[in-house]
Amino acid sequence: MPKIEAGMESMLDTFIFETTGLLDNLDDILIRTEISDMSPDDIAEIFRTMHTIKGSAAMMGPQNMAKLAHSVEDLFYIIREDENVSYDKKALYGLLFESSDCLKNEVEDISDEDIPLSDFSDLMSRIHDFTDLM
Repeated sequence: MPKIEAGMESMLDTFIFETTGLLDNLDDILIRTEISDMSPDDIAEIFRTMHTIKGSAAMMGPQNMAKLAHSVEDLFYIIREDENVSYDKKALYGLLFESSDCLKNEVEDISDEDIPLSDFSDLMSRIHDFTDLM
């Protein structure tokens, strides 16, 4: 089964470029806020980043990326909507850096049909478990 939806091959370079830029920006936010607090703008930016990756991946075909981004987006929906929500910051950042790394690796491999799409179900399960504890 092809990784990219039929007819979307011409958009692949744009998808890779844009998604890589979004993930680099995400890492910049995470590194900057890891020792301080995330501002409401940082939270909104992470939410928008995941929303954009989710939509782009769903359109292009790699549903595994769309689902992982959706899991992080859901997590940040809660953080964005409830400013008093409590969570383990170290665990949150661990999940976020792991998600970013997984998405980056998938973007790197997206053009190679010999490399199957990754299974992110364990990571998504841990994100959902984390969300349930908030």
